Amino acid sequence: MLDLGRLRVLRELKLRGTLAAVADSLGYTPSAVSQQLAQLQRDVGVPVVERAGRRLRLTEAGEVLVVHAEALLARAKRAEEEALAASGRVAGVVRLVGFQTALLHVLAPAMPRLAEAYPDLVVDVLDEEFHRVLQALVLQEIDVVLTDEYSHLPRPRRPELTSEVLVTETMRVGMPEGHPLARADGPVRMADLAGCRWATGHVGTNHGELLERTCVELGGFRPDVRYRSNDLMVIFAMVAQGGAVCLVPDLALAEREEGILVRDVADAPVERRMVLWTRVGAEVRPSVEAVLRELRRSADQLVERRPSVRRGAP
Repeated sequence: MLDLGRLRVLRELKLRGTLAAVADSLGYTPSAVSQQLAQLQRDVGVPVVERAGRRLRLTEAGEVLVVHAEALLARAKRAEEEALAASGRVAGVVRLVGFQTALLHVLAPAMPRLAEAYPDLVVDVLDEEFHRVLQALVLQEIDVVLTDEYSHLPRPRRPELTSEVLVTETMRVGMPEGHPLARADGPVRMADLAGCRWATGHVGTNHGELLERTCVELGGFRPDVRYRSNDLMVIFAMVAQGGAVCLVPDLALAEREEGILVRDVADAPVERRMVLWTRVGAEVRPSVEAVLRELRRSADQLVERRPSVRRGAP
């Protein structure tokens, strides 16, 4: 009988590549990881790993075994949660990573409903934007991801993951109320903003890349970025008090901030999508399914409250 714990070690080696990384992810020592792999080889009766220089790699037998390991581990987790669900309980931990606007407008309204309906369910939340967030989802470090993507800056899809656009909103130009272009009520041409100071997200975030691409493609210039923050309140302060200009999503409600005016982009629509990501097959887990159902319900209610936001993709 194969041990699920040892199969998990083998799968982690396939995903992470080194004993040190496996040990770190599972809370073991590298020596303990080696012992688990050695015992797995004795259980199977054939080598499942081999040396490649200073690293270990899976043999052909190991590659076959890790495919079955994925299915067995997923079925074990599903069986555990379905047994709880059959008793009337949805329990366990769902780890969710999202960006600020999604957490404020979609996740937060869902939390009271989840707490009331499923008192044994724990939702761990991290407000974060980083490049490897989808890789962390593949590695099963997290269970659900809410990302942003833009009309001309989509995130690449991955076969291991499913994606669903929850809502689509328009990006607009936020500027200090004393800005010369703020005197007119109509849309603003990006080229007319070439000499401005800009505030945007950190280097490597979608928001930061969006600004660069929008200025180049629609305005023909590279932006003079003076202020970088992933906190919209900081960006708004730099606009209202630091004289900066920014690209701001509809749900940020920048028009409600003192000292800021918002104008449409004249050149072409610039839109942001809120995308919900899970691993393929994750929705069979009752805990994950409950969270996804409430996130979709929150998206429906958000569109009712904010008619300028559209449900799903355009």
